[in-house]
Amino acid sequence: MIWQTVRQNYKLPLFLGIGISVVAVLFSALFNKFSDQLSPFVNMMPAGMKAVVGDLAIGTTPEGWLSIELFPLVAMVGVVITAIILGAGMIGREEDSGTLELLLASRRTRVTIVLQKYAAMAGLLVIPPVLLCMTIAFIGPLFDFHPNLTHVIGACVSLWFLGISFGSLTFVTQAVTGRRGLAVGVGSLMFLAMYALSITAKLIESWKDYDVWSLIHYYNIPGTLMDGLDLGKLVVLIFVSLAALGAAAIGFYRRDTGV
Repeated sequence: MIWQTVRQNYKLPLFLGIGISVVAVLFSALFNKFSDQLSPFVNMMPAGMKAVVGDLAIGTTPEGWLSIELFPLVAMVGVVITAIILGAGMIGREEDSGTLELLLASRRTRVTIVLQKYAAMAGLLVIPPVLLCMTIAFIGPLFDFHPNLTHVIGACVSLWFLGISFGSLTFVTQAVTGRRGLAVGVGSLMFLAMYALSITAKLIESWKDYDVWSLIHYYNIPGTLMDGLDLGKLVVLIFVSLAALGAAAIGFYRRDTGV
């Protein structure tokens, strides 16, 4: 069932990964032409824009250059949106098409169905970060772009688990309620709220401590690209994902699906 689910849903993460990789190629090609010209714009950049696209002051290094717009905006938003769509559709698609009855009538238990669908979601969400990492590693050097690949891998791992976290929150909503549209709405609302909180925390000093309530804080960009993977923050994303998986298994096991 895992492979079948992957085959049914692979196009969205694949095309997203290709799109992000194209942007990464563009970033790699432009680094040596524009990185030295950023200094005059550092003090001119509004604080609000800096909070969204990243700090231009660190853009003179390859790792800092990737921290401007690519990882904190393009890759993150793309992966999270994909995760929300996939999380709502793993079981929701089966319910909408009427094939859930066939799955429940088979020898698979409800918990097994949840675990296999979740594994498929996690496998699908690894596609964009892997393509992004491979592009930076193999295409970047063609443009004399050489970031610390260990840090890039760490950032892509964080990107994967951020996607899994939001996908898990959507997944559990659909598994418990049986409503695919509601799951997408809940996942989208949570992402927008956390994104707004993360931006506000960067703009308003008194809100800085509230940033820990946003999953984006644990994505840790530019921190991971500049200093390496923070395992403590990664563990938080893993914990949220596993907690949501457990709630999904219990909720789906107890829910009346009419079968």
